[in-house]
Amino acid sequence: MPPTGFVTATAYPATGSTTIITTQQPTYGTVPVVVNRPADVIVVGGCPACRVGVLNEEFTLAGYCCAFWFFPLGILCCLAMRERRCSNCGACFT
Repeated sequence: MPPTGFVTATAYPATGSTTIITTQQPTYGTVPVVVNRPADVIVVGGCPACRVGVLNEEFTLAGYCCAFWFFPLGILCCLAMRERRCSNCGACFT
C-alpha cells in the first residue's frame, strides 16, 4: 500500500489482471503567492515641496552681519539663522 497522498491506478485488461502503480508527489494544498512591490526610495534631506531637489544649508545676510558686528556671540547667532533652500525649485525652509 503506498503512503497517503500518493495515487495508484489499477487496470484490468481483457486478457488478465495487471496492476499499474503510478506515483505522484503528494499535494500540500494551495501555495500563497507573494507579490513584491518595488521599494520606496527615501532621500534624506530631500525637498518636501517638489520631492526632487536636495536641501542645501545657507547662512542668511542677517547671520553674517551678526557674526561680524557681535563677533564672539554673533557666530552663534549666525549658526542659528541658517536656512535650507531646495536646489531644484528654490523653496526656502527655516
